[in-house]
Amino acid sequence: MTKAATLIIAVLISNTVFAKQKYYKWTDENGSIQYSLEKPKNNQTDEINISTNQPIVPQETTGKLQQEPADKSYMEKHYEKKKKAEQIAKDNRKHCLQAQQTITKYQQQVRMSRIDKNTGETIYLDDSK
Repeated sequence: MTKAATLIIAVLISNTVFAKQKYYKWTDENGSIQYSLEKPKNNQTDEINISTNQPIVPQETTGKLQQEPADKSYMEKHYEKKKKAEQIAKDNRKHCLQAQQTITKYQQQVRMSRIDKNTGETIYLDDSK
């Protein structure tokens, strides 16, 4: 177990050291720009710090990561309109079926009635009552 822990620590340290390594930039006699890990002795150099670590990019959990293109093609617009029309038609069919079921329910109900308090007789109500 200690060998594995030592190996992991060594890899992490070497990765950190390599990530912060210095590079040197200079122009040679021919006018070409050269890069090196070692500083040349005869030339004037610029020291460059280059990070080889990958940047950490936060991930959004609630928003869209990619923006929709501003200009959609004709086919994309047509497809969206078609999908919207299909959804509206589906909702209309659902509401129509509910209305038909409600009508059937009312048609199958027994006429409304009440019992007269004085006589105990059943009195059927019509549309005017």
